[in-house]
Amino acid sequence: MAEPLLRVEHLDVSYDGAVQALRDVSLEVGAGSVVAVLGSNGAGKTSLLRAVSRALGSYGGAVTGGTIRYQGADLAGLDTSAVVRRGLVQVPEGRRVFRDLTVEENLRAGGFTVRDGKARDEARDRVFDLFPVLAERRGQLGGLLSGGQQQMLAMGRALMTSPELLLLDEPSLGLAPLLVDQIGEIVTTINAQGTAVLLIEQNAVMGLRVADRAYVLEVGHVTASGSAAELAASDDVRERYLGVAAPERPATVVVTEPGIPTAEAPKRLAVEELTVRFGGISALSEVSFAVEPGTVHALIGPNGAGKSTCINVLGGAYRATEGRVTYGDDELTALPSHRTAELGVARTFQNISLALEDTVEDNLLVGRHRLMRSGVLASALRTPGARREERAHRATVRDIADLLGLGPLLDVPVHSLSYGNRKRVEMGRALAARPSLLLLDEPVAGMTHGESQEMAETIRQVRRDLGLSILLVEHDMPFVMGLAEQVTVLDFGKKIAEGTPAEVQRDPEVLRAYLGASAA
Repeated sequence: MAEPLLRVEHLDVSYDGAVQALRDVSLEVGAGSVVAVLGSNGAGKTSLLRAVSRALGSYGGAVTGGTIRYQGADLAGLDTSAVVRRGLVQVPEGRRVFRDLTVEENLRAGGFTVRDGKARDEARDRVFDLFPVLAERRGQLGGLLSGGQQQMLAMGRALMTSPELLLLDEPSLGLAPLLVDQIGEIVTTINAQGTAVLLIEQNAVMGLRVADRAYVLEVGHVTASGSAAELAASDDVRERYLGVAAPERPATVVVTEPGIPTAEAPKRLAVEELTVRFGGISALSEVSFAVEPGTVHALIGPNGAGKSTCINVLGGAYRATEGRVTYGDDELTALPSHRTAELGVARTFQNISLALEDTVEDNLLVGRHRLMRSGVLASALRTPGARREERAHRATVRDIADLLGLGPLLDVPVHSLSYGNRKRVEMGRALAARPSLLLLDEPVAGMTHGESQEMAETIRQVRRDLGLSILLVEHDMPFVMGLAEQVTVLDFGKKIAEGTPAEVQRDPEVLRAYLGASAA
């Protein structure tokens, strides 16, 4: 049999000599093929690409075991530029274009190592054929392009070297659904022109649609592999992306934790015909759902479905174009985030947003800010009233830390914590605001399987002890299906299904959105 273009065997990768990102990973990419690597945040997908492109050292990582062979040669000891000259090029996650250079200048930078002027011109013409909008905007600065156009420019810049193998890291991330489809078609066209592709994706539909073969990574280890059609029909993949085999969450009794002051009783959150447009693109279209008081409600969907846009409207960060959101008798639609917080709505963020140099206790105290009554002058003068108030807030923060298992870490700077504990601190900061409705945006993104299980139990305990309503946005389907009582599913900015976890797991539209038409 012919030697594969890329062969990864028993690969181990760690960061800073301590954190293991990949363990015994093996995969192959044949010449002229498309291979997809699927997995949630933190599965190790980006680490795999960094290892192949020899870019790990820039991120404090290193290959600690196994081999990577490209065109039959071991890549050990080569740097990134040497790998690029051999025809292996990576497009990193996040559309990292040169924002202050024009489109044409970005492309020239991509072809810098190509000495043949005619070859550079042919590569540029190929890029403009693939992405006509870049030809139209060749004189525009990269930073002024839309997100989808920047992704096209990042891919085009990589193609300027006419690579034999293109590594694509999450090309659909954060793009509108129509653009995701367009990127998928472009990947197919690039491959048809003779370039092999190793595609990293969370969007299983796109990945399985364009790939010949696929691998599933979970917590740094390959848990499934096969043809794209086989994986789309696999029970294991259905469980990973839809949580089909997750057990029903047992009913719990709401008990108030005596050490933590309770908020007002949770109210009904109603989202009615919510539409959000950015320029000419609709991120949400007439979406309606309700979170009943004291329940856990999940909002799920593939990348670009509109979940984060929705939660940003509920939290006051975005404005609705049409429709309305009410919490009890109060309308949230036009309120700024601080007014929304005053009504008892608190949130966490997909990307951790903490003061890394401050202690856990000080970060939690930030959540108490809206409840502090002492003015700046009284606090600065350390009046008796200000000191009493501070002691009360610190006592509450300690109780919250104990509830979340952070008690022994109160004096520890956040930057020294594990990723899972940082996620707990962010949840604790939200709870410190004494909310009656908690919005959790991907609370286990990037966590290991063990950390994810611990977080699930923490959320159950928080809901049980504090009696909150929780709206949960998350990609980890087993996690979601084990927690939520009701699930709303978005795709292409529209609601496609709603019901209990068992109902949405069987819904053909949900299967189609996550795993493609053949699975449905």
